[in-house]
Amino acid sequence: MSLIASAPLPATHWGGPSGITTFAPEINRVWWVTYLFAIPIGLIVIGLITWAVIRWHRRGPDDNRRPRQFQYHIPLEAAYTIIPLVVVAVLFGFMYGVENNIIHVKKNPDVKITVQGFQWGWRFTYPNGHQEVGSVAAEPSIEDVQNLPILRMPEHETVQFTLQSDDVNHSFYVPEFLFKRDLIQRVHNVVDVNVTTTGNYIGECTQLCGTYHAFMRFRLLVMTKSAYNTWYRSTKPNSITCAGGGNC
Repeated sequence: MSLIASAPLPATHWGGPSGITTFAPEINRVWWVTYLFAIPIGLIVIGLITWAVIRWHRRGPDDNRRPRQFQYHIPLEAAYTIIPLVVVAVLFGFMYGVENNIIHVKKNPDVKITVQGFQWGWRFTYPNGHQEVGSVAAEPSIEDVQNLPILRMPEHETVQFTLQSDDVNHSFYVPEFLFKRDLIQRVHNVVDVNVTTTGNYIGECTQLCGTYHAFMRFRLLVMTKSAYNTWYRSTKPNSITCAGGGNC
């Protein structure tokens, strides 16, 4: 297990994002361990099904052949019981370790941001009380990314998100993070994220939350530390910036 855990990752990610956080390599490694088991098992299952179909399909109305019937084959029964248990145990071990790293939060992160989800929009509150708020426009469009609320964060800094819901369950998801966290009523989930790449990304709610769930998105703007500090100093304490054409 330790050899697999420390092995370098292949260049391809099977069409998925490679990840932009410091723990993205760990998550990708879990996926590759899963592939190491899933692909051979899938090929074996497909091969056995194909062999059975070809070997035992009826060749005519008078074909009464049947495969040999047997039960209480102890070695076979032990094999198909023990092998899946071993596979599940190995995958659980990897996922448990990675999940522990992801849910670990620092007592003194570099930046704290409160993320609140509501039907159907987002409110991002920064330490000085400044808020970035946006909800679904009167005529929402999935292609409209310019009028989404913006969540700003610096790169190479530990940003701690406190996730809250104002009404029903929502979910905080940025595909490039390679993980998501739910926003649940009366439960304040907290997660630390350290992003290593600047850029614009799209975040969204992935918990079905009502009529306009599909349009409950936001923009993530990852900035250099100096650019973020300049923007933050320019915001007025307890001020509100609206986006998306909705009500603040």
